[in-house]
Amino acid sequence: MMTHDDFLKIEKQFYAYTTPFVDRAEDAYPFVLKQEHTARVCRAMRMLCASLDLDGPKTARACAAAMVHDMGRFPQFAVFHTYADARSKNHAALGCREIVRSNILSHLSVTDRQLILRAVALHNRPRLSGKLGSDLSLLARLLRDADKMDIYKVMKDHYLNSDSSHGFITYDLHDDGKIPTTAAQLLLETRQNDLSCVNTLNAMRVFQAGMVYDLNFSAAAAAILDMEVIPVLLGGIPPSDLITRLEQTLLDHLKSLATQK
Repeated sequence: MMTHDDFLKIEKQFYAYTTPFVDRAEDAYPFVLKQEHTARVCRAMRMLCASLDLDGPKTARACAAAMVHDMGRFPQFAVFHTYADARSKNHAALGCREIVRSNILSHLSVTDRQLILRAVALHNRPRLSGKLGSDLSLLARLLRDADKMDIYKVMKDHYLNSDSSHGFITYDLHDDGKIPTTAAQLLLETRQNDLSCVNTLNAMRVFQAGMVYDLNFSAAAAAILDMEVIPVLLGGIPPSDLITRLEQTLLDHLKSLATQK
């Protein structure tokens, strides 16, 4: 069974793997951002595990998955200079490759290694299958929620303190100043995101707001509600009845999920 010491060893190896990307870069910010994101996802994961009263081994496994979940982002940005999977390679698949190559999980049991790798592979899928085993289902859902909790923090900070040199955070998408009607209507009707609609910055804002429909745990919903991030995301879009209705619908969903036992 995994222990906290196992996690600490993975944490040490993660920084040994990622720091050379920081040191070699002309602009280190994209890589530092991912290191900081990873640390916050681990903290979010610990909070989620505590909210579910998970035991030590399950918590250690979940935190280990959080620590390695974005290892693929480092070679992705180093080679392709973007975090857009559609313009480079699937960062979850890259991450699984780097996890295996680096032997960062080699001290764990086969079961723990396989569960963590599979959860990493699934963390950026549009939706999860309902046919996952119970251990993998729990780990994958925890990882996706913890990841989203910090994605929302990063995006809120970016939109409130936008820096033109940090356009990579929103995939360098163009702000056309228009209401993304198709993306907003589709989200209202289906309660599911469609990445094919994300071709402008405002469409990305709608997509990011719509990630609340993929949340699994009440503690994650409550934390995101407390961030007051949805009004920030949608507030950058020209005002309209459609966007107002979408914002209220998403907030109602968050409030409902946050109060579930």
